[in-house]
Amino acid sequence: MASATGAASDQVWGRLDLPGTHNFREAAPGSLRAGQLYRSDGLHRLTRAGRRALADLGVEVVIDLRSAFDRRFGGRDRLRGTGAELISIPIAGAPPSADPSGIDLRWVYRSILTHHQAELGTVIRIISEAEGPVVVHCTAGKDRTGLVVALTLSLLGVDYDTIAADYTATQANLDGEWTERMLRKVRRFRVPVTDTLLEVLAHSPEPVLRDTFDWLEAEHDGAAAYLARAGIDDRVIVRLRERLLP
Repeated sequence: MASATGAASDQVWGRLDLPGTHNFREAAPGSLRAGQLYRSDGLHRLTRAGRRALADLGVEVVIDLRSAFDRRFGGRDRLRGTGAELISIPIAGAPPSADPSGIDLRWVYRSILTHHQAELGTVIRIISEAEGPVVVHCTAGKDRTGLVVALTLSLLGVDYDTIAADYTATQANLDGEWTERMLRKVRRFRVPVTDTLLEVLAHSPEPVLRDTFDWLEAEHDGAAAYLARAGIDDRVIVRLRERLLP
């Protein structure tokens, strides 16, 4: 398996070889302690080799952020034999009733942050309490997972440029097979694929993340204050730093 921390500089944000995934990688390699926090797209297509690779990483906890609708749409995580505990914390990227033609990525993020503040706090507490490596994933590993990782990095004092680089790396990993598969599923529902919908499905543009942090600042006095209201107190932050900082 390739190591993100040992890769060339132009590949530092690249995916790790976990067969059955497209966007499995370490969060912010070089800024966090190696091998402790991973992010991924869905694990429902893990092959036998993929499960063996996950076990070799020593993953203790897998946090699945997909909603019940997402799991019906995709499938259950395949973790048998990995030794990992599966914890499901459902977060809706957008309500199933939402008109796909009427949403954009900024709206999705504000919906998640508005309606799932408690769940986001729970995920971060679980990361802080785990003794071993943790994987956080959703369907694409870019939006719900992207927000969890970005908020966690912000709590740890990681600079914005690094947070943004970690976030934007997803798009290249999803290009090609993953995106085409998702578009085929969408077209079965006769939904027009606009540029806006394609961004929601498969893109991770930095301006959207920046606008999201600006919105948190304007509406909640910043990410730290937002998370404090979700139960992330100083003890959790200290534990996160002990666990994840080099």
